[in-house]
Amino acid sequence: MAAKSVDQKQINDFLKEGILLFNRHNVADSLEKFGKVLDMDPINPEANYYLGLAYTRRGDFKRAVVHLKSIVDMNINFLFTQQCRMLLGYIYFTTGDYERAENEFLKVKEKNLNIIQVYAALSSIYYHLDDKDQALEYAQRAYDEDPYNLNAKNTYAFLLCDYGIDVKRGLEMIKEVVRIKPDNAAYIDTLGWAYYKKGDIRSSVDCIRRALDLSDNNEEVKAHYNAVLGKSVSY
Repeated sequence: MAAKSVDQKQINDFLKEGILLFNRHNVADSLEKFGKVLDMDPINPEANYYLGLAYTRRGDFKRAVVHLKSIVDMNINFLFTQQCRMLLGYIYFTTGDYERAENEFLKVKEKNLNIIQVYAALSSIYYHLDDKDQALEYAQRAYDEDPYNLNAKNTYAFLLCDYGIDVKRGLEMIKEVVRIKPDNAAYIDTLGWAYYKKGDIRSSVDCIRRALDLSDNNEEVKAHYNAVLGKSVSY
C-alpha cells in the first residue's frame, strides 16, 4: 500500500511539472514528464490529454491523434471526451481529412456543447467539401447564436462575399470585425477577399499583403494573394 501511495504521488508530481512546462511553452520537457506518467499509468487521462495537446502544438498530428483517441475510447469523463473530439476535429481539418473532421464535430454538436465554435468549424468543413448550402447554413447558425462573436461574424462575412450572396453586407461586417481586432491575420485576409469580390483590387492587395506578413505566409492567405494578383496587373 505504501509503494502505491508513493507511485501516485510521483504521478501527480510529474503531471504538475508537465503542465507547468507546457503552459510555459516548453513542449519538449513537458513531453518527457507526461511520458513518465504513462510509464507508471498507461491509461492516465490527463497525461494522454496533455500529450495530445503537446504533439498538436509541435505539429506531430499522428502521435496527437493516438493519445486523444485513447481518451475518447475510454469515455471516462463527458466534458473531457468532447474536448478531445474538438481537438481531433481540428487536427483532421488541418490535415485535410474533412470527413473525419465532420464526424467529430457532429458528435460534439449532438451534445449541444461549444455550439458556436462547432457551427463555425462545420461551416469551414463544408466549404472545403464544396457544399455551399451546408457551409452557409452553419455559418449563419453560428452568427445567429451570437452576432458579437468575432470568429462567427468573420466566417459568415467571408461566405457572403465569397459566394457573391451579399458582398456589400459582408464587407461592412468584416470591417466592423477588423476595427475591433486590427492585427488579426485571418480577419484582415477576409477583408482583403471582400474587397476583391467587390472589385477593389488595390485595397484587396494591401489587406492580403498585410495578412501574409502577420500570418508568416499562411498557405490559405497566400492562395488568396495569388488569386488577387492575377487581377492586379496594373497595380
